[in-house]
Amino acid sequence: TVKIIEELKENIESNIWIEYFLQNPMYQKENWIDFENEISKVIQSLDNDMHGLSRIYTIEDDITNLSNSFLSEVYSKYTFTTQTINLLANENTSETITFKEIRNRLLDDLNKLIKALEIYLCEYVEKIKIQRKSQDINKLAIHHVLSFNYTHTFELSNLYKIDIRIEKTEKSDLVLFDYINGETKINNTIELNNMVLGIDEYLPEKRKDKDIEFVGFKKYYQRIYKQTGCEYKNWVEKIRRFKQEVDEKLKNQYPLQIPYGEVPNKYRNQLYIFGHSLDATDKDVLRDLILNDNVYTTIFYPNKEELGRKIANLVKVIGQDELIRRTRGSTKTIEFKQQQDMIKIS
Repeated sequence: TVKIIEELKENIESNIWIEYFLQNPMYQKENWIDFENEISKVIQSLDNDMHGLSRIYTIEDDITNLSNSFLSEVYSKYTFTTQTINLLANENTSETITFKEIRNRLLDDLNKLIKALEIYLCEYVEKIKIQRKSQDINKLAIHHVLSFNYTHTFELSNLYKIDIRIEKTEKSDLVLFDYINGETKINNTIELNNMVLGIDEYLPEKRKDKDIEFVGFKKYYQRIYKQTGCEYKNWVEKIRRFKQEVDEKLKNQYPLQIPYGEVPNKYRNQLYIFGHSLDATDKDVLRDLILNDNVYTTIFYPNKEELGRKIANLVKVIGQDELIRRTRGSTKTIEFKQQQDMIKIS
């Protein structure tokens, strides 16, 4: 509709993030860009400028220099170099801008970008007719879906002939959904939008709980602030409690043996991962699931190149020692499986 188009225009016009992405060499070369990685680069550069080696600034201080070339160009008239040139040219200028003002514009425009993305997903992506489906998913018994996507493709398409549980209190075997990064709703305002588009924690242990000037850009903060789904936490806890109960029963039944330490894979909860890059930005969620000792994880990959990326990313998430232990021998709880070709929907 005209109203939606106008809203989209309002959110993308003069948006500093869109300007940044468009001039980015990766976008110009690949016609694609990793939003979260690029946002992190910009925020980290601004953070480093504040906590420089020569002087530590506060968020209320005026900037004197910006290390990020794009920000430096956008705010060039406020930098020390430009101010010095103006003074040498006898041009009296006292224009200043604080780190806080730049931070606030970046955050406001990020929220506008997220809303623009929501409109695009609702009005275009979710209306695309689906023509293929996964043979692998088609064969699985799925009871819970933790979605890192914003869209409702799996839930609403009925591709895999699953039942959806609407009421979470209803006792049945129907599927439960949890949208950990929020979900699309076309009628949302910017304030009500709950889609998470943020960055991973980049600060060292000593600083992460103290220097919180840029916390609004971080995923964990956005998930709390926007009150996105966290139902998966209950699922994880339920899985752990069940293992403890089984262990205790076996321990009492076989007091002179210790058979309860090893759970056969067929008795574990099965975790299937499709389409997720296993990037460290979702490290906290992935660790909760994959490192749960009552979970057996199958990670699907489309080709060998993507398999290599997933293994490398998983090292960042759980560490190489855990990865080796969980993909080998009697302690194996992780396997990688190549996806079958997608099939046409008749």
